[in-house]
Amino acid sequence: MAHQAGDQYSEDSGDAAGLISNGLSPLRPEAGDTDEKWLSIRWDGERRCVHAEWKGFANSTQFRTGSMALLKAIQERNATSTVNDTRKLEVVSHQDQLWIRDTWVPLAATSGLKRIAVVVALHGLARFAVEGIIRLVGATRLDARLFNSPDDAVKWVETEEKKSKTASR
Repeated sequence: MAHQAGDQYSEDSGDAAGLISNGLSPLRPEAGDTDEKWLSIRWDGERRCVHAEWKGFANSTQFRTGSMALLKAIQERNATSTVNDTRKLEVVSHQDQLWIRDTWVPLAATSGLKRIAVVVALHGLARFAVEGIIRLVGATRLDARLFNSPDDAVKWVETEEKKSKTASR
């Protein structure tokens, strides 16, 4: 899907100024802000959702450290949703996929996270790796969905948040 100027989240809005103009604001450093060459994490206050954008290759240490920074941001903001843009993420080792399943997902579930919207590349190793992680996660307390565009992922999060609010009334 091609992104147009003014989209909620466009590929050319990778810097903090672009994110702020699109309704996303950087987290305060004490609230788990991450802006590394491989990962950026931002808070979307309107949707009460943490957005993570993987910017490229991350070795195992970077991948796990980045994933834990995402978890910290989720915990500190009491977020129930996250949009995880993995379109530029390259290979994720099988050991890291197992670590996500066995360590990160249980921690995320106990932190109050309910849903993960994962934006995947249309093809290539990044898509294959992320699909592998989602298959390994399987049936958990987290609702994990794959999307081809950030816009679709954000729309799903909005819809699910509205359903949750309506059901809790």
